[in-house]
Amino acid sequence: MLNSEVMKHMTRIVFLLVALATPVIYGGEPARGVAGVDVVVKQRPSDRAVTDARGNFAIEALAAGSYTLTFRARKAEHIPSTSDKVIIATLYSIKIDGTKHAVNKSGLTSDDLLAGVDVVVDLGPGARIRGQVAAGALKNMVWIPRETGSNIPGHWVEEGSAEAKAAVHHNAHQIKAEALIQR
Repeated sequence: MLNSEVMKHMTRIVFLLVALATPVIYGGEPARGVAGVDVVVKQRPSDRAVTDARGNFAIEALAAGSYTLTFRARKAEHIPSTSDKVIIATLYSIKIDGTKHAVNKSGLTSDDLLAGVDVVVDLGPGARIRGQVAAGALKNMVWIPRETGSNIPGHWVEEGSAEAKAAVHHNAHQIKAEALIQR
């Protein structure tokens, strides 16, 4: 059991644990902010922020000029969780305001955010950078623990997938068999 717990925590990624924010104006859909993404000004690493539960961030005023912001997600092994169900995103976007030209970068993958995404911004005098990292397409995932006697480690699968259904079916039969043995 310890191996499946360790594996569960190692396979999670912080930004995959998506917090749903309040509805936005467009279409009444919730903004899907991604918490825990580090935002660092490459030219001034001491100027940084971390996205909140709604994916929002802000960096205080910088001198006018061109800067590169690096967005990097954290690995989930640093966040405790006991849930066997999570919502993950398959696509992400970064929106930045407070710059000379607003930035809206979409179509990013989880691998992109883990590796780090650089975005160049141009600032006017005293500009305060603010923005959001948001999730696009969402999937419900369930944890399939390692079966006794199997070499296949515990892993995440999409809820409702054939593998998830087979695991539920197999576990239901296994529980019935164990109940009969105990009688």
